[in-house]
Amino acid sequence: MISRSFLSSIAFRLPFAIAFICFLVFSLSAIAIYGLQRARDEMAAYGLQAFTSLAKASLVSRQVSDLVSSAPFLMNSTSPYRVASESRDVVLQVDSLLKTAEPHGADQAVRGFASTRMVELLDLIRIQTLVLARDADAAQNHKAEAAAALGEVATGRGIVDQDLRRQVNGIVQAASTSDSLFQLGELRRRYVAYTTAAQGRTVAAELQPYERVFEAQTRYLLNMFAIRAAVAKLHAVSRDLSHATETQSDAVARQLNDDLLSTSDALSRLLVTVGLAFLLVLVMAIFSIRSVMRVSRGIVALSNGMNALAKGENEVGPPAYRGNETELVRLLEAFRAFKDSVDRVSRLRRTAEAAARTIRSTFRNMNEGIALFDKTGRPITMNRRIIELFGHSGSARKLPLRRFVEPVPEIDPALLPSDPERGTLLERAVVRHRTGDQRVIEISMSRQPEGGIVLLARDVTLMDRQEAEAAKVQRLDGIMRMTHQVSHEVGNMIGIITGSLGLLERETGFNDRQKRNIARIRKAAERGRSLAGSMLSIGSPQPFYPSPVDVASLLRGMADILEIAVGAKCHIKLELDAHLPVVSLDAALLEQSVLNLCLNASAAMPTGGVIVIGATATREILLISVTDSGIGMSPEVVDKAFEPYFTTRGVHGGAGLGLAMVYGFVRQSGGEASIYSSPGHGTTVKLSFPTDLR
Repeated sequence: MISRSFLSSIAFRLPFAIAFICFLVFSLSAIAIYGLQRARDEMAAYGLQAFTSLAKASLVSRQVSDLVSSAPFLMNSTSPYRVASESRDVVLQVDSLLKTAEPHGADQAVRGFASTRMVELLDLIRIQTLVLARDADAAQNHKAEAAAALGEVATGRGIVDQDLRRQVNGIVQAASTSDSLFQLGELRRRYVAYTTAAQGRTVAAELQPYERVFEAQTRYLLNMFAIRAAVAKLHAVSRDLSHATETQSDAVARQLNDDLLSTSDALSRLLVTVGLAFLLVLVMAIFSIRSVMRVSRGIVALSNGMNALAKGENEVGPPAYRGNETELVRLLEAFRAFKDSVDRVSRLRRTAEAAARTIRSTFRNMNEGIALFDKTGRPITMNRRIIELFGHSGSARKLPLRRFVEPVPEIDPALLPSDPERGTLLERAVVRHRTGDQRVIEISMSRQPEGGIVLLARDVTLMDRQEAEAAKVQRLDGIMRMTHQVSHEVGNMIGIITGSLGLLERETGFNDRQKRNIARIRKAAERGRSLAGSMLSIGSPQPFYPSPVDVASLLRGMADILEIAVGAKCHIKLELDAHLPVVSLDAALLEQSVLNLCLNASAAMPTGGVIVIGATATREILLISVTDSGIGMSPEVVDKAFEPYFTTRGVHGGAGLGLAMVYGFVRQSGGEASIYSSPGHGTTVKLSFPTDLR
């Protein structure tokens, strides 16, 4: 049983193809021979048909000649109606003969069947016969007019005089049957003589029917003379046509005979040529099959080697081939070079696959978002991170560039390309966008050399916050230093004032009014000293006495005092972790800081509410928070809240030193203070202190 792989191999298909081609050539040759023989037979039959057509044409020509020759006898013995009818029959026969003479279809093989002279004569016969038919119709009409006039005469609508009427009626009857113009003229002369002699007994209206008879008969005889002349012309033309047809038939017969002989000779030569071609194809097929079988064995060996390389087999040698065909020898050399290339490509592919896996993993898992777009704004690729940062879903991978950046109003769409616009972005551009959840996204846009766009996005919320905190700390530190310097100078000046007041108070001789003025000055100086002292305590490090503090116990112990301090409308709620560490802090300053924060919280809730004091701890940080549900603060107020003397309570509030004192205490303790608030959503102040867990 033949295997399927053998049937699909070149060793089978090429010899089979050549054998099949030879079979087709043999079949086509046989069909050609059969067709040529049949064509020769059909040519002979066609020649016979052509001779038959020529004989038919000659017969038609003789019929036309006989018909035209017999026309005078028909005219003398019958009415013009017969002449018109026969003339139309002749026209139909001429039309049929002209159509037969046209060389179309199979008749094209019979060249010269109808010469130009024959066609001209047939056209002339047709034209003259049509003229003959027209004259016969006119003669028939005139004959009818004469008969109508005779009818009027017969009905008695003519001359009143009976004798004259009888004589004139006889003349008119003879005129209606007259067949010559001479006879008709003689009858006309007699009619005129009778009517002239009877002018007194007749009127012109009575003679009109008689006049119409003579007029119609005269025209009838003229048309009949024209018919005789046309018949004479047709007779002459028919003789010429008969002679031309016989001459043309002889010429066509000779030409057909010559063509048939030439075609027969050509067919014989073609049969010999086809036979020789078949023998040559058979010899070449045998030689080709032997060559192809030898070449196919080499191709099979090369194919096996290539398949082995494709399967990854490394120990594959060059296939053996004993032939000397140049193409296969070069294929063996190319196989060796290809094997070396495959080994080298395999090594490079393994390296490239490892690098590609690394790049794909890095691209997908990197913390920064990246997206590539082509020069028309269509997306090429992007990672999940940039989709998250822009607030899109997974389907955003198919969005064009301008629609992709719509969630970021800071980006001008005109900068970016959108088919057919190229966009105005030339250099790298960076924008920052703050999301609804207060995250800060930094977006970088740059154009590639081919015109595409690269988007880079990263979450810089922490860095932005750190920058803001650093700027705030720097600003507060500057304010603190300035406050310290101002309070020191003010204290010095107040010291001079109080010293001078002491000297004045030792003097005597002051009246009561002067003593009251000196007392006012002393009171103002003491107030200024107190204010300068408070400013000095904020602007410079305060006396700090750290000691181990159990924060949970301290806050629980302050609960009753804080309830009293915040008033009856507000309540204190403690949310403390179970195991808070002991930290080294100044307990008095911590209590003062928590008290200040609770007082600020109660002031932010004029209608009352709950103030939550929380404390949590990690291994490195202790976090104390005070949260209220009050009116909240705007970002601008939050930014300035820790500044000395900044307050939002107006003339009815404090001096604005509470939060500044808290900030100074936290910074002096090595910690950080931060405020989280928004209008209408309350405020949370967080104090973080480093823990020492030895």
